[in-house]
Amino acid sequence: MVQFSLNLFRSIRPRQTLKNLVLAAPLVFSGKLLLAEPFWLIVRCIIIFTILTSAIYCLNDVLDISRDKLHPVKRKRPIASGKISIPTALFAFVAGSFASLYLAYLVNFFFFLACLAYFILQISYSLVLKKIVVIDILAIAGGFILRVYAGALAINVHMNVWFLLCVISLSLFLAAGKRRTELAILEQKAARHRKTLTHYSPPLLDSYLSIFANSAWMAY
Repeated sequence: MVQFSLNLFRSIRPRQTLKNLVLAAPLVFSGKLLLAEPFWLIVRCIIIFTILTSAIYCLNDVLDISRDKLHPVKRKRPIASGKISIPTALFAFVAGSFASLYLAYLVNFFFFLACLAYFILQISYSLVLKKIVVIDILAIAGGFILRVYAGALAINVHMNVWFLLCVISLSLFLAAGKRRTELAILEQKAARHRKTLTHYSPPLLDSYLSIFANSAWMAY
């Protein structure tokens, strides 16, 4: 039982949930960080978003199980290695999705819409968008942007246009960086793991990284 719980915990990728801390960005830049009510509301929203992203990771691992087995790191994940069964992973996906969206609705309607938009985007990415060149990078970046919007909508604050430009540029930088890392790690197996990687080259992704990093710095 302990081993099962540990494997299930690993399936939700606890390190990846740190990305959800960007929900606090609007709280920090709106000057409300030290106010108790919006602070604890954002903490609550981060927890809700973590449940949502964890559920989606379970579905994504089920859909990518054959490709993950070719990856030197991902093949060790509980679902790809068979330590967590596919029915168990799907149950975690359904339960986590319904629970998180319900809790999001209890926060406010607009935060719920942001969570729902993120959910739809990630499902679309897992099924279709990740197979389309460039669109896959935009979809990854969109996930980061929706996190920031969710935080702003939860505490009802206006985001400065320069702050939004900074967030968008930084999101694109991280998305391009993800593809560059995959290309570097997989090398000859890149095409077998993800077909879109055949259309990316290290110089092209390096150019993307340079452009997005500079635009993020200038916007900031």
